Amino acid sequence: MNRPGVVFSREQLLNAVWGQDRAIADRAVDVYVLRLRQKVEADPASPILIHSVRGFGRTFEPRRAMATA
Repeated sequence: MNRPGVVFSREQLLNAVWGQDRAIADRAVDVYVLRLRQKVEADPASPILIHSVRGFGRTFEPRRAMATA
């Protein structure tokens, strides 16, 4: 990811991956993030790489994860 620490909204993620003309539900982002966490996080219930920012979106913070390791 080339912008770690930046919070992306659900809409921004959908547009970046599927484009403006998409036939996919907004909540699909939640499912993909859940699956991604299951693959990359040691404990998906307590993520240290992919964070949800309530009311804003999602962020990826590898430096924060390395500091806690």
